[in-house]
Amino acid sequence: MEQKLGSSSEDVLARPVRGGHALTTRQRQEVDLSSHIKGWGSDLDPAKRPGVPRDNAPGLGADALYPPIEQQLPRAKIHKSTEHARLTPVFGTSCSPAGVSGLLRDIGYKYSEGRLARWFTLMAADRVNVVEDLAADLAHLRIPNIPKEMGWKSELKYNPAGFALKIGALGLCVAALVGYTRAMRDSRRRSSRLYRR
Repeated sequence: MEQKLGSSSEDVLARPVRGGHALTTRQRQEVDLSSHIKGWGSDLDPAKRPGVPRDNAPGLGADALYPPIEQQLPRAKIHKSTEHARLTPVFGTSCSPAGVSGLLRDIGYKYSEGRLARWFTLMAADRVNVVEDLAADLAHLRIPNIPKEMGWKSELKYNPAGFALKIGALGLCVAALVGYTRAMRDSRRRSSRLYRR
């Protein structure tokens, strides 16, 4: 019986690559000293590794492991990591980069995946994109339903304590902002009265 994927009863995994052999329990215990020596096993003979033939898979090439997939043609700008030579065969195009957030994404994808600057830039692009979408909604005279878009109903139903904590934190931030603006306004009024005298 063939192994099935979890997404659908009709999705069948491809047969594994031939080659390699499985180890017995005793052989595994002799070879696997990972609990005793940090990094052990990384330099073992590939024929004795428990992961064979999967360890050999990169040497075989993707064409030997997976059926050929027709390359999807991009109709919009698609970002890819600097670590990858080409686009994946299939990709999403529903949210192509645009505006200031798109420029931030252009900058972020120039960095390697291991660089913190990449992830901070991409997170900033996400935040800017939220503001751009709100502005676009208002420009088209659509009032955004922020509680629904943020999933407050589900949050209240499944995580009431977390929801209360978020609302409390939001209330404290608003109260602090209102208090700060009032203090600044009162300070300006006092200073203007002193200059008048």
